[in-house]
Parts: sequence; structure tokens; C-alpha cells
Amino acid sequence: MLELTTTALAQFLYTARWPALREEQHTFFSIAGIGHKELPLSNVYAFFFDSEEVHGLGSLFLQALLDTVGAKSAQHVAEWPSLEGPVRVAREYGVDDQQRLDLLVHDGPAATTVEGATYAVLIENKVNHWLANDLDNYLRSVRGTGRKLGIVLGVRREHPVAPWVFVSHAELAQAVQKRLGPQLSRMHARYLPVLLHFLDHLIGMSEQRDNFALAFNFAYRHRQQLAQAQRVLDELTGQALGQAVVTAFGAAYEQQVCFDDRVDIRLVKPAPLRYIVFYSHMLDLGKPPGFTITLYAASADKSLANKWRSYLEAQTWAQQIGASRRPWFMFDALLVGIEYAFTGSSLTDFMDEVREALLRDWQPHEATWAGLATPPLV
Repeated sequence: MLELTTTALAQFLYTARWPALREEQHTFFSIAGIGHKELPLSNVYAFFFDSEEVHGLGSLFLQALLDTVGAKSAQHVAEWPSLEGPVRVAREYGVDDQQRLDLLVHDGPAATTVEGATYAVLIENKVNHWLANDLDNYLRSVRGTGRKLGIVLGVRREHPVAPWVFVSHAELAQAVQKRLGPQLSRMHARYLPVLLHFLDHLIGMSEQRDNFALAFNFAYRHRQQLAQAQRVLDELTGQALGQAVVTAFGAAYEQQVCFDDRVDIRLVKPAPLRYIVFYSHMLDLGKPPGFTITLYAASADKSLANKWRSYLEAQTWAQQIGASRRPWFMFDALLVGIEYAFTGSSLTDFMDEVREALLRDWQPHEATWAGLATPPLV
């Protein structure tokens, strides 16, 4: 593979038609870690399909599902029985051969009693697994003379044999959204956030697959350029950036230890406190670049570290420059610090900004703590 020149790579980065990837929007389901588990999603579906539940949406979910199926094949829902009566839902409905159906939506006399129903919608819910279910057995097991419709509800497109129809989670969610407006005044306000998070999550599952397809197609059109870009990124190591920080601090300081996201720097002359410079956001190209300089009581126990922090926070200079405990650094030995946004565009700029911050905000006040064995009482 030919190596690209720096100029050619830069031109590609600026001019390529990059795919417009959708950003993930966190929902309750993704935050709780249940977003790709079929059982929790089926439970939520059961709640909203049940017209007698307290959400107040009535039969909206079933109506939306029939809308979606009708758009694919009108004959499957032609002359569908009335939805004026209760819509009931059975979860993990037992069928023949000791198998279970994810959801059975019907208008029978009770949730698990389908006899006498004018319709029955069988739903097999799929998220991470491919379809490998005995759909014929499901249909045979749901007995009665009413209208029957089989739905494979999934993320990946499936091709079930008629009378089963594939509907994606996103298609159903979007159909619900179209019908939702007139029903909002009837909906119980407590469950509106749950519904909105649920719909966003269902749509988001499909968008993640869309993102992958867009990224895959783009990557394979531009393998050479992206391979070169990856080699550039591989050079951005935290150890190398830590060495640059130590150099920026100057001859009066030396490295204690360096990690991927921070470097620990001490004064050459003996002193009770050290500096830690955090720079993980400099290497994470998806976040605003910046660094944080924080004082560190390396050998202090928790009680002494708290005294150091109280002493430093009471200093006028610390208040003037805005030095305070950074909320994301919870280690007891970390005292007060300042977060700095990086405004340059090169490693030299970065070193200059680190050096400027040290000289302006920290070095002039080292004398107030560098000569103390322990902090004075405050």
C-alpha cells in the first residue's frame, strides 16, 4: 500500500464526503443496560399493547402495528375485526411442544384465554438473535376461529414465510409516533417519559445498524487514506505527551511517573506537594481538547490531605486564579487544580500553553507551600 504524503492526507480529511453518522441519544433503557435484552423490551411492549393498562393509550400500539403491516401488505389486515373492545396481552404464552411465544395480543376474555377472540396477533420479539423459531407451531397452537396474524418484530431484516410478516422495531415506533398526537391528552402523564424513551430506543437500535453500514461503506471506499490516518493516530500516545509536558515545565521539575492520561511531576528541590497534569482529552479526538494542572499530596494520609486542601483553598491567590478541587478527581490526595482549554493546533502550541499556565498561575505561589512540611492550621 502506498504511503500518503501529509499534504494528501490533510486534503482527504478536509474534502472527503464523510458519512453523516447519527449520534447516540441515551435513554433509560441504554443507561440501565437493558436496551438489547429481549425480555425487558417484551415486558414494555406488553404494557403498552394492553389497552386496559393505566397508560391511557388504549389500542394505539395495536393500531400502529396494523398500520405498519398494512403498508407492507394490505391483504394481511384487510377487514380486520373491530378494536373497540379490550386489547389483551399474554407474555411468554405457552404453545405446543413446550415452546413459548413472546407476545400474544388478542381480544379474548382474559390475557391467557384466547378462545372466543375475534383476532390474535402473534409477536416474536428479536433483538440480538436470528430467527430460528417454529413459527408454524406457534400458529397451530393458538387455536380458535378468529383472525390470526404473525409478526416477527426485529432489528435485523428477516424473511418469514406467510402469513408471518417482518416489522422492524423502528417501523413500529415511528407508526406509534404518527398516531400519538391526538392521544396525548388522554395519556397518563406519568408514563409519557417512559413511552418517549422507549420509542427513542427502538428507533436508535436501527440507527446503530445504519451507522455501521455507513461507516463500513465509507471505510472500504477509502481504505488507503484511513489506514494512513490510523497510523497517525497510533503515534498519539499518552507517554509521549507526558514527556512533552515535563519538557514544558522546565529544568526545575522532573517526572515522577507517567501514565496514558496524566503525568506526575515533582520539583527537583524537596517539596511536600507535586503536580499532576491530566491530558486525556487531548488524545480523545471526540472531546474538546484541554488539560488540568492539579496539586497532589502524594505521601499524605487522608486527614493530612484534607488539611492541605483546606489550607490551599483559603489562600487568596488560589481563589483569584480559580484553583479548586476538580469534581471528577475524587482521589483524596488530589488537592486543588485548574482546567485549561487548549486553543492551539500543534504540539509546540500545547507545550507553550502548559508552560504559560505554570508560570502564570502556579509557579509564583510555590513559595507558600513548597517550604512547608505540613500545612498550617486554618
